[in-house]
Amino acid sequence: MNAPRLLAGPLPDNDPVFGRGIAELRTAMADGNLSAMDLVRAYLARIAAHDQAGPALNAVLALNGQALAEAAERDVERQHGAALAPLHGIPILLKDNIDTIGMPTTAGSLALAGRRPLRDADVVRRLRKAGAIVLGKTTLHELACGITNVSSLSGRTRNAYDAARVPGGSSGGSAVAVASSFAAAAIGTDTSGSIRIPAAFNQVWGLRPTAGRYSNAGVVPLSPTLDTVGPMARSRADLDILWSVMADRDGQARRAGQGWRIGTLDAFFGSAGEEQEVSRHVRAALAGWQADGAHIQPAVLALEDARLTAANVTGYEFRDALALCLRDAGLRVRSLTDILDGGYPHPEVAPLLRERDALRDPDGGARLAVLARARTLRDEVLAAMDQSQLDLLAYPSVRGAPVLLGEPQRGGNGLLAAVTGLPALSVPIGFTDGGIPVGLELLGRADSERLLLQAAQRFETGRSVAV
Repeated sequence: MNAPRLLAGPLPDNDPVFGRGIAELRTAMADGNLSAMDLVRAYLARIAAHDQAGPALNAVLALNGQALAEAAERDVERQHGAALAPLHGIPILLKDNIDTIGMPTTAGSLALAGRRPLRDADVVRRLRKAGAIVLGKTTLHELACGITNVSSLSGRTRNAYDAARVPGGSSGGSAVAVASSFAAAAIGTDTSGSIRIPAAFNQVWGLRPTAGRYSNAGVVPLSPTLDTVGPMARSRADLDILWSVMADRDGQARRAGQGWRIGTLDAFFGSAGEEQEVSRHVRAALAGWQADGAHIQPAVLALEDARLTAANVTGYEFRDALALCLRDAGLRVRSLTDILDGGYPHPEVAPLLRERDALRDPDGGARLAVLARARTLRDEVLAAMDQSQLDLLAYPSVRGAPVLLGEPQRGGNGLLAAVTGLPALSVPIGFTDGGIPVGLELLGRADSERLLLQAAQRFETGRSVAV
């Protein structure tokens, strides 16, 4: 069959922003063909046409009422010849668990609808310093506790290519917004796959940075140990620009003159039903890379799902971390128990929240045991990479297809990067013959984000999106 088509196609007559990259938009502004105000108006027009109207993707939770004023300031700065930062005048969307002055930050929960942060999150400060315009906030799975992107505040978000299917989560709104050209790019958060799963399902690029590489200050927490903030974009080049703004320091550089050495994780390739299509598609992409000179081989690692789940510390951190976040928020709710007792959560989210609220670890021993298992896994991964001299590991971002709205989603491979703290990049590699969107995940050593982006450049050549 033909590849699925993007539901939010270009607007008739004039759509100056559809599918255009950050560098192209910057050039248009430098040449005087577009202004920052033009960009904001154009993105707002696309949101109006496709988010609640048209295919009703429901990816944007709130708009920044000051976006046009901010754009006007950027235009004046350009006219006065100010030194222009990398994102000067570029509209960006933020996942709504990222604190932003002047806007609610709700984490997708009715219980937090009145939350107004008093300062920007660290990532927002960096984006603003780089000249970006905060266009608005995107939907997410409630409290970031799931991967189908449903919440009590926003309802359901739809996949950018199939309105009957989920977009993935919990950064599903950011992924759909990026795919649909609702902004130049977006920022998401990732705890155990929340950037990479929706990136794969909506054919965009999504980066989970190395643990501790970037500050999570100002982000509503899920697991302080595993939470990360990361960029999502339509192209590798746009992702590279965003990461350059976000990163604290340069990462590993590519070793010149050597072919890539890639280890595949065979346990992460599914074999049931539609998973077989995804596995074939990923292996075909890797075979093409090998034909270009890469060395592809199976990695010698025992990484069963049960071991990864047993190394996930989220359940032992969420309740207390959320209570600390709510302590001074001025809300009626001050804990997860309050949220549950108030009947706020969406029915599909409530069971997991009750489970996490009931989990107790009085002396912290269970949490420490989980962290020890995670360190063992990290040591094993790095030892296997060193032994075979591997640059990266590769596997499907998700083993199967996005499910129909209302169904539970399974099959993500996001826990490996999460529990080991290693960086991972979901690369869009198109659709299977059956129409399943596929992402290829690349995982590297600590601080190898730049290496991941360099390796992924191979998959961007000649790729186009059907509209």
